[in-house]
Amino acid sequence: MRVRSSVSRIAVCVAAFAALALLAGCNNNDVTGAGGALARIAVDAPDNATSGQNFDIRVTAQAIGVENVQNGIVTITLPSPLTVVNLNAEAGTTATFSGNVVTWNLGTLDANTELELTISAMGTTATQMTNLSVNAQLLGNGINAGDAVATDTLTLNP
Repeated sequence: MRVRSSVSRIAVCVAAFAALALLAGCNNNDVTGAGGALARIAVDAPDNATSGQNFDIRVTAQAIGVENVQNGIVTITLPSPLTVVNLNAEAGTTATFSGNVVTWNLGTLDANTELELTISAMGTTATQMTNLSVNAQLLGNGINAGDAVATDTLTLNP
């Protein structure tokens, strides 16, 4: 009976690890551990945008598990020729931008919660531009540079 219970627990742990590894393998989101906390960052940009017209990019930060993410900050970089038009940060967070870089201050990201930032952006081009990469990075206590990054690409059409 005790051996069967241990085997079941191991199987559950292996399945959970495999699910997290699968999530981390996606290019538009990343999962990382931080001293007992798990954090996830994701970027969702449209596949295509039209020159001179606004479009939305959504960035989500999530604390997965039982630990909070303390002092969370997300930095989002938009490639040229994309520019930030407006930001809409969820209540309790703040977001600012300078040029093509957005800084989103999460403060404390409570366990098992998700926050969203919507970036209204626009680009201008005379020719089609492909593979424009929007990059996001989440930092916090125990989450170091490069631990939680996400990228999504889009095409800007004339």
